[in-house]
Amino acid sequence: MSATDTILETRGLTKEFKGFVAVSQVNLKVQRGSIHALIGPNGAGKTTCFNLLTKFLTPTAGHILFEGHDITNEAPAHIARRGVIRSFQISAVFPHLTVLENVRVALQRKLGSSFQFWRSERSLDALNTRAIELLDAVDLGKYAGLTAVELSYGRKRALEIATTLAMDPKLMLLDEPTQGMGLEDVDRIKALIKKVAASRTVLMVEHNM
Repeated sequence: MSATDTILETRGLTKEFKGFVAVSQVNLKVQRGSIHALIGPNGAGKTTCFNLLTKFLTPTAGHILFEGHDITNEAPAHIARRGVIRSFQISAVFPHLTVLENVRVALQRKLGSSFQFWRSERSLDALNTRAIELLDAVDLGKYAGLTAVELSYGRKRALEIATTLAMDPKLMLLDEPTQGMGLEDVDRIKALIKKVAASRTVLMVEHNM
């Protein structure tokens, strides 16, 4: 794998909590355009590793590189602006907004207009075309007019992926995207992840694959 193929790399990434080593000397390379998974049981340090990558935790030792740049000391907001997006970093799904409105809120945030509540409905409607495209990408186009609370659990997770896509990520971090799902929803989300990974990189945490 050449340096230009590597979108994310860690070197000796370590996190200790008062003497307890949660993550030890992790050397990771994620290839651009791939689906990369961290697999292991509860307590293995997978989510802690995610928190280090997005700087919600500060490493005790080691380095994190994104597209060749050392981002170890950067703030979470700066890392997000580089295109490293974890699903909870965008607004959570709003249960009493429609599916379309949820994606539109995420698009507003990407455009820096999240808090311009005085914008006219006509102005906001300009975002609808892109919002519908994103919903179609996750097979939710026909549910655009439903409120999010009406969706099944699996489709709510698909909506979370759509709102993450609205932030135009270069690297998507998904923490146990199939947790708590039945087999039908698991298959749907797995197929969806493969679909969205065709044009971007996905790093995910799972108990098993």
